[in-house]
Amino acid sequence: MLILQDLKQQPELDYINMVWFSIMSMNTTLVGLLLDDTIDYEDIGKKAFIEKLNTRFNNHKTHGDSELLLDIDYCKGCHCDLPVCKFVGNHSGKHFALYFELIDGYITDIYHCNWYGDMDILDSF
Repeated sequence: MLILQDLKQQPELDYINMVWFSIMSMNTTLVGLLLDDTIDYEDIGKKAFIEKLNTRFNNHKTHGDSELLLDIDYCKGCHCDLPVCKFVGNHSGKHFALYFELIDGYITDIYHCNWYGDMDILDSF
């Protein structure tokens, strides 16, 4: 599992690591600066996508989280068996996952993944 401090120690981060860092630090301003304005993230647009992330961040903060940890899991749904980034609250253990669509190290889309890990079909209801 990757912790925020691991990324803070790097003198230079590539693009994807900077995006992960902004999510792990629950910084919607930085997420907004890093994401491309022309991409329709999650088919809802950049602004709505960032608002959705902000709602998740506020939920984590309400549960005492000051940062998110990053772990890799696998989608069991629409991106079957592709890796997803699971962001885990450092205090609450609550988590959510994002699937990053990448081309040549550049994010071309991001989707929330609701069916990952050891879930079974009954967990989705």
